[in-house]
Amino acid sequence: MAHFLVVYATTEGQTRKIAERVAARLKGAGHSVTLVDAKAAASLELGSFDAAVLAASLHVSRHQPEMLDFIRRQRARLESVPTAFVSVSLSASSQKAEDIDNAREAVEVMFDDLDWEPTRLHLAAGAVRDRQMGFLKRWVIHRILRQKGVEMDPSGEMEFTDWPALDAFIDGFVEEALAAGRGFA
Repeated sequence: MAHFLVVYATTEGQTRKIAERVAARLKGAGHSVTLVDAKAAASLELGSFDAAVLAASLHVSRHQPEMLDFIRRQRARLESVPTAFVSVSLSASSQKAEDIDNAREAVEVMFDDLDWEPTRLHLAAGAVRDRQMGFLKRWVIHRILRQKGVEMDPSGEMEFTDWPALDAFIDGFVEEALAAGRGFA
């Protein structure tokens, strides 16, 4: 059994939902998990962990500053264990290669700026929740979706996350982390 640290930064809540799914999957596989919001991570003693999964959402080509701060502060610890990074965006739900490439490029720019790279990367599609956004942001998001041929559900709630793909990514990361040995089993 390994101890996994799962840290997330969220704006509208989908990344928290993804992090909770990751934590539940890890616990279901018999591992211990510490789940923490990146905003709270600065004031917590994280203790030891064998591997880490970080998740943050991408908005206008940038991830939340609290995740960037967390990575900067914990870089040495993160480099000593297997790490996975889950970047959550609407671009990851696109059928257009250009959109996926743009999401991947934004993540790579962040990694370059931080001079850090995780063991594994996953691009996860996010969600749209009208009640979580102000008028202007909602209008812009709806317009972008219409341009891509997606009409919003009348409820104002649309989830694009591919849960089986996320589960498969986490399972593969766990396998890789366990195979790396790192003193846990």
